[in-house]
Amino acid sequence: MYFLIDFENVQNEGLKGARYLGKEDTVVIFYSTSCEKIQQGSLQQLLDSSCELDICKLKKAGKNALDFYIATKIGAVFGSGYRGRAAIVSRDQGFIAVRDYWRIQGKEAREITLGSSLEQCILQANENRPRTQEVREWLKPVKLETEFARYQERRRVREALESVFADSGYEEQVEIIQGLFEKRSGKKILYLDAVKTFGRKDGLEIYRKMRRWIG
Repeated sequence: MYFLIDFENVQNEGLKGARYLGKEDTVVIFYSTSCEKIQQGSLQQLLDSSCELDICKLKKAGKNALDFYIATKIGAVFGSGYRGRAAIVSRDQGFIAVRDYWRIQGKEAREITLGSSLEQCILQANENRPRTQEVREWLKPVKLETEFARYQERRRVREALESVFADSGYEEQVEIIQGLFEKRSGKKILYLDAVKTFGRKDGLEIYRKMRRWIG
């Protein structure tokens, strides 16, 4: 996917979702002298993603100048024979016209996605790829009270397991053990998972301690 970022418009907020990028993605950041700095963490996520990264600085300030840069780049990308999806990361509604232009080009149409961040564009693109579902889950609204109750229960279980396995030699494995406990669907499955994870000897010992605790 080809991402064109209107950095002057969205700034660092537009880079949310950089962790979902991959080597098949290209990112071009368009910026000006009024917005030359980027958060180190956001930049590092882009670098770590293995995407192809480029930057384009506005040569001369002017009304909507950066928008014209981006629109021109879209034309150059599609004109070069690119057949994938492009995304414009911006809050500027003027880019709707750019998207619509390419939509009415018949069989030569190229799809453009609009969003205020990388993750929003990935979501809007609705690709048949795992990252779409990952973003959807990440952005899904949840009820605060419900999630806080789950958090409290996890803390309760963690504290209980730390007590159960205190001075047992398995103290460093409590986080993994908690994961087995939380996904259990019966004592037999819990036993099998423990043996699979820790080996027969340790797995059996861990299972016995958990079984006594569970009751």
